[in-house]
Amino acid sequence: MKLDGTLPPTAGVALDTEVAQGRGREAALERRAIAEAVKQLDLPQLQMPNRVLSISYDKVLGLNIVQIVDGDSGEVVQQLPGRDVIERAHFYKELERG
Repeated sequence: MKLDGTLPPTAGVALDTEVAQGRGREAALERRAIAEAVKQLDLPQLQMPNRVLSISYDKVLGLNIVQIVDGDSGEVVQQLPGRDVIERAHFYKELERG
């Protein structure tokens, strides 16, 4: 989701995927609420030109992942929860499965 509240071109694909997975409207509303909360934080990284707010859902962990992405390079500037936390959570999830 861009800072002006519009969705980037790829967001429609993500939302359509969630509809197919049964998350649909609830997921879209949750994403918008997260985007509004992040905007209220007034992060300096979001004030720079060509920054895009990306919100994805990790269905294995059941978490939303918020990323600030450079719109030109596609580089992730900041992510919450951090990549190390996500990787560790996936590792522990695999251990649970045996």
